[in-house]
Amino acid sequence: MGNDQKSKSSLKSRLHFFLALILFLHCAFYLVYWFSIGNLREDVDLFIADITGFLLPYTSILIGLTAIIGIWSLCRLVRLGLAGKNADWKPAFSNWMYFGVGLFFLVLFYTSFFLILRENPSQKGVINLLLNLTRLGTDPVLFLIAAVGLRRVILYFRSRAVHADKRWPWSLGIGVVLVLLVGLWLLPTLAPPNWAYQGDLPAKPALIAHRGASMLAPENTIAAAELAAKYEAFGFETDIRISLDGVPFLMHDSTLLRTTNISEVFPDRSKDDASSFTMDELKSLNAGLWFIQKDPYNTIDNGLVSQAQLSINQGQKIPTLSQALEWVAEENLVFLFDLRYPPEDHPYHDQLFEIVFDQLKESGLNGNIWFLIDRQNIDRLLAEAPQMTRVIGVSSTDLPDPQDLLDLDYEIVNVDTGILKKDIQAYRKLGLGVNVYTIDQPWLFSQFWLSGVTSVTTNNIHTLSQLDRPFLNVPYSRYLLFWGLFGIIVAIWLASSQPQIEDDPQAPIKMETPNLLDFAMAEDKKLEKMESKQVVADPDVSSAAGSEIDDNIGMDSTAPKDQEDD
Repeated sequence: MGNDQKSKSSLKSRLHFFLALILFLHCAFYLVYWFSIGNLREDVDLFIADITGFLLPYTSILIGLTAIIGIWSLCRLVRLGLAGKNADWKPAFSNWMYFGVGLFFLVLFYTSFFLILRENPSQKGVINLLLNLTRLGTDPVLFLIAAVGLRRVILYFRSRAVHADKRWPWSLGIGVVLVLLVGLWLLPTLAPPNWAYQGDLPAKPALIAHRGASMLAPENTIAAAELAAKYEAFGFETDIRISLDGVPFLMHDSTLLRTTNISEVFPDRSKDDASSFTMDELKSLNAGLWFIQKDPYNTIDNGLVSQAQLSINQGQKIPTLSQALEWVAEENLVFLFDLRYPPEDHPYHDQLFEIVFDQLKESGLNGNIWFLIDRQNIDRLLAEAPQMTRVIGVSSTDLPDPQDLLDLDYEIVNVDTGILKKDIQAYRKLGLGVNVYTIDQPWLFSQFWLSGVTSVTTNNIHTLSQLDRPFLNVPYSRYLLFWGLFGIIVAIWLASSQPQIEDDPQAPIKMETPNLLDFAMAEDKKLEKMESKQVVADPDVSSAAGSEIDDNIGMDSTAPKDQEDD
């Protein structure tokens, strides 16, 4: 194979190596994401099922395919990495197949995240924090890759400077590369990851039980609320609807199909709006059996729910607002709620706010009422119940200005997980509290803890209440120490690298004139050595040869006398 062909083959091998590296990193992040988002996978499966008409474990299939591509990429990385510069790239079918599969996966990767963020913008914050968490490994790896590449540039400049008439341009180039390398090293220190906190560790966020301890008991029931109090919840979050006869009750869904036995008691009305039933009809339903039958969080199957708790769950009913307020007052918990308005033709559609507001004022909970109220009604709340805590619900895609909220006398911002750390800090700087919903994963809770939120809404109260410190928390000073040591090691490695200096083809060839005298003396020495070796090897021959020489000399010496006699 010619030099040109070898060069092209080596270039193609390197391109395939980097393709395998890119695909492996994408696969690794994709797998981490799907295993980190919890029950969102079920929502994605249902979303795809609505489009295709078939309910399948789509995300599980996607995870399996991603794992296969990731393992394939890792194998190619190892093979191409071991081959190094001697890798001989051949246009085999497997190479083209891998290229096609890799291209398809990258399109799938970015398309899926585009759709996820479009349908659920709150995932923006989750993805951001997940990327932040992976910086524990990606920052050193990416810096090392950059250092290896820049090292090649430095060695090239140094080798060229050896033969150059003017070395300062090459030295200047080396200086620029070194400045770039130092800048890349400084970048993580100027924008540290979220887990490298500065100053004191933030206080642990208060835990608001989302519809109660809804992983261990049926949501929006007294059993779930009591269990939340057992795990030292700071507050109880719920949803309020109004019955056909004007009684507020706790229910999230617009229908009763998912969380009650409505299909057995009122089969002809199972899909009717929950507000179309009287309170007596609602009280006739069972609101606990569904949890035992479906085990929505697999907590029963995993042994997290005791038999005693299962017995309590089994007989739960739909509670009224007055029952919930009475219980909250006894436990001295915060009460956070969403108003779920009935259809416009409902007799109490326009009176829901008034009825609920009156009951809240009569409860005497005062500041323990976290009232989610819009800007149109906040003046009324300030006038009639200034002791209640004023909360505004916002979307992470349209965050209001912190100063505007402060001017309107809001105290807490209730926002989804799409909010970023800089926005959290902007609200906290002006004294506004930040409550983030809904967080069930310990790693995600830890990251928002380090971001400085004041409270979170969670279904996983029994797990998050046990955390004393966030996962992966490192003081900024210690992070600088570790990162500095890593930079020193890389710097020593670069300083010890020496260029492979090649002969300059343009340099004149030096011709030396041979010394004839030295050549003759060297030949005489060779002859003397050969003669001495012969003498040592056969002394008889040498003595005979010596006597013969002496006889010849004697004959030669008498020859003139004979000639004279003649």
